[in-house]
Amino acid sequence: MQNVYTANTAKAKLVFNKEKETYTIVIAFNVTETSVNGKLKFPPRAKCDFVSGEFVYESLQQDKERILRAAHAQLRTDLIEFV
Repeated sequence: MQNVYTANTAKAKLVFNKEKETYTIVIAFNVTETSVNGKLKFPPRAKCDFVSGEFVYESLQQDKERILRAAHAQLRTDLIEFV
């Protein structure tokens, strides 16, 4: 019998906080519904699988790489897709 592995892809989004002018990366596996305008509906942050800390635009690229490395390790998956 052949071992069949079906991987579930985690969905990630970059969230901007207007008041503080900072960004946060939110990652969840349980993103299945879409809104009326066609965007994916993420669960509340408390139910997401990974929520990064806040970071500023100037260090966006370096922080994104560091945060994704931590998320890959914590979630034990290499399948993270930004939406």
